[in-house]
This record gives sequence, C-alpha cells and structure tokens, in this order.
Amino acid sequence: MPEHVYLLKEYEAVDGGSIEARPFFVSEDLAAVLVTMQPRARVPEHIHEHHDEIFDVIRGTGVFYLDGEAIRFEPGMTIVVTAGVRHGLQAGDEPWVLRETVHRHVYARKAIKRAIEKRLR
Repeated sequence: MPEHVYLLKEYEAVDGGSIEARPFFVSEDLAAVLVTMQPRARVPEHIHEHHDEIFDVIRGTGVFYLDGEAIRFEPGMTIVVTAGVRHGLQAGDEPWVLRETVHRHVYARKAIKRAIEKRLR
C-alpha cells in the first residue's frame, strides 16, 4: 500500500470496550482517527476550545448532538464541529464506525517556535 493510503477496515475495533478510537494518521496539527462505537454507546456532550473536528460515517447509524440539536447521522453524511461548539454522540442498535479528523489550532507563539526550530535543524 502506498504511503498515506490507509485501509480503514484494518483500524476497526472487533472486540473490546464500548468505544474505541484508533488513530491512523497523526501530525502536529492534524489527526485522523477511526472511532468504533458499540451499540448504544454514548459520548456525552462536550466542547473543545482549541480544535475543530470533522466526522464522517463509515458504517452504521447513530445520533449526533450538535449545539443542542439531535441529528440522525448515517453513511454518506459529514458533520463539521468548529472549536467552541457543544457536541456529543449516541450509537444506534448496531456498531457505528466513524472517521474523525481533528485539526488543532496553531497560535502565533507556537508557529514562531516551530519556524525557529525548523531553521535550527
């Protein structure tokens, strides 16, 4: 398989806990994670102040709570959650497999530090 091409089935949880998150790509500012939620598993509503998330359904259905609104979330759908937005998830009656892409915000101090470190290499 070429570099940066991933077979998501290889990252799916087969057995185990009610929710399993398996990163398949991680860099300083970006992470791609395959999340497997067992039937009726739940992620309580929460907020991330410093990163954005994009969720895509690979298999199964569930409910995505976005800023107080319940949305039936199924294959072929994508939901973008920007920093500061309340969200949560509830799996349906079958395993629910999602791809979560996380983009961490880069602030000026961190960007300057990276630039200096890069020059010193």
